[in-house]
Amino acid sequence: MAATASIAASASAIPDLSGLERWIADVLSRAVAAIDRQPEESSLERLYPSYGEVLAALADEPRPEPAVITGPPLPAHIAMPLTRHGFDAFDLAVVALALAPDLDPAFGRVIGWLQRDPGQPYPTLDLLARLCCANGADRATVAVRLSSAGPLVRCGMVEPLGTGSGPSYASAVRPSAVLLRRIFAVARLADELVPFATLDTYVPAGVADPETAEVLVGRLAGDDPTLTHLYGAAPAQGLDLAWWSVSRAGRRALTVRPEALTDPALVRGLAAEAILREAVLVVDAHTLTPAASVWERFPHAVVIGGPDSLAPTGPEVPAERVVSLPVRRAPATGGPGGLTAALAEWGVRVTGGVGADPLAGWTHLAGPELRQTLDAVAARARGRVEAGGEPRIAATEAAEVAARVTGGELGRLATRLSTSQDWSALVVPTDVGERLHDVCAHLGAHRTVLDEHGFAARPGQGRGVSVLFAGPSGTGKTFAARLVAGRLGLPLYRVDLASVVSKYIGETEQNLDAVFTAAARTDAVLLFDECDALFGKRSEVHDARDRYANLEVAYLLQRLEDHDGLAVLATNLLHHMDDAFIRRLTYCVHFPFPEVAERRRIWQGVWPPALPRDVDVDLAELAENYPLSGGHIHNVAVAAAHLAAADGRVLDRAAVLRAMAREYDKIGPLPPAPVALGVL
Repeated sequence: MAATASIAASASAIPDLSGLERWIADVLSRAVAAIDRQPEESSLERLYPSYGEVLAALADEPRPEPAVITGPPLPAHIAMPLTRHGFDAFDLAVVALALAPDLDPAFGRVIGWLQRDPGQPYPTLDLLARLCCANGADRATVAVRLSSAGPLVRCGMVEPLGTGSGPSYASAVRPSAVLLRRIFAVARLADELVPFATLDTYVPAGVADPETAEVLVGRLAGDDPTLTHLYGAAPAQGLDLAWWSVSRAGRRALTVRPEALTDPALVRGLAAEAILREAVLVVDAHTLTPAASVWERFPHAVVIGGPDSLAPTGPEVPAERVVSLPVRRAPATGGPGGLTAALAEWGVRVTGGVGADPLAGWTHLAGPELRQTLDAVAARARGRVEAGGEPRIAATEAAEVAARVTGGELGRLATRLSTSQDWSALVVPTDVGERLHDVCAHLGAHRTVLDEHGFAARPGQGRGVSVLFAGPSGTGKTFAARLVAGRLGLPLYRVDLASVVSKYIGETEQNLDAVFTAAARTDAVLLFDECDALFGKRSEVHDARDRYANLEVAYLLQRLEDHDGLAVLATNLLHHMDDAFIRRLTYCVHFPFPEVAERRRIWQGVWPPALPRDVDVDLAELAENYPLSGGHIHNVAVAAAHLAAADGRVLDRAAVLRAMAREYDKIGPLPPAPVALGVL
């Protein structure tokens, strides 16, 4: 019964095509009757005008429009958008006759008979001219109207078959996949468009710039074609404003990836979808700007980012209909609560822990990323809620889910690191800790200073914040990056140099661009460990390899300055860094080798509380006699714990000294004291 009801409901959504089929049957019947009543010679003479008449018609300017037969009764959801977009009665007749073989195979057999080609069920330009034109002059224009430059083909309503190098009366036309789906009111996009386009992705509750949004609503509400360029905001905020405006204008949003607009076949399909659904094309052009000729095929188009302005593209979109509108930057999730406040509106309560809220910094999400993040976090919370209880989730778990949802290309080219808020575990001099807190404060006020206070408008002002952590290995540089990201409530990704750097020219830059673009979209903190491998000094050019290596460094410097987010770079070799890069840094924090007092604090904090330890382990002696950095001390502690556990005893001094000797095997000779090591 359920299946029967579903089939019945689907059938009720299919439009009534009986009137269109009767019209097609009448047209074809009259054509058959005309041929049957005439001798073959007179029929050919009547139906095929002389070549001289055709050539004369082609030379006439302006060319007369075809004298079209009575317009077909196409379904309203097809006829109305076509008429509003400027298609005339001839175009509607061609659409109806091209659809005929797919509406009823019997129509295809009749068309094949009329064309004396049973294997071709779709009408040729010659048959369409005979059916739709009153004289030879009208017939001559059919080839122009149905060429690749004609409106029906250019906008993806019909497809030419067997055209060769140009229009031919022997070529046939068939309906496009989009037109076929729409004639039967199929809601889903055509299969070839699904990877590149979405319909009505998301409608935000509000926008950061209501003044610009109202202007855009007024432009989209009319029937005249418009092309609107939105600039000045992050991609997600521009998309939010476009989607909100499209919804308020009573239209649908067809959001398209820009690379789809570089494929002529996809452009035709997208144009047909936009026209027949009366949708607005929405494109984020920050990464790729399509050719200007693309826009004239769409009734309304909104382009986010890309060039400073969009030039008028043709008579379909006159200059007065092309406008560039600035968009004011503002947090999309609305307020200091970040994701916590957004999840509360979603019906999920975030439970806090000790320390700062890890979701407080997540004010950067908007559009589909915000919707997907909220859905994923809410699903995790509702999956464990008790009957009648309130969905809730820990702040740290919500941040983990959000980072995984918004990772994008970072998951391929970078490794996500866990963050921390335990600043007591970082043992560094006081001035180093103060500088790290300054970095966190800088990021917290970054967008306020740039956008609200006006620094972003000053020439030469980049949006990026870059911090260099320099110091010997094991002094806490990576752990400091974890703490900064944890304080900001943002995910931390360590860029994998093996995945990014390529021996092929240009591929390294492409990978880095993908990393920076994904990080800007998700507001992730990027960590470039051993960054001197990427940001090394440029050298004199002796061959092509030197030239391209220098280009990579120059590109990195520029991309880092333009990156709207935090990039942390760690190096043990500060003197290997390029001088131009050092100048562009926002902060430079030096991590010195720990002194005795600091080493003692590290030794005290390195042991887990559950680890059994003998009283003969003298931490003061270890700190005094063995100059090691924090990373090496951690290695010794882990190795000593393993040695003790393998022997089945508590961790004692002997196990620590054995582990110490193994660690010094890696970094150099043991210091001269103490003599106790000699017994090992």
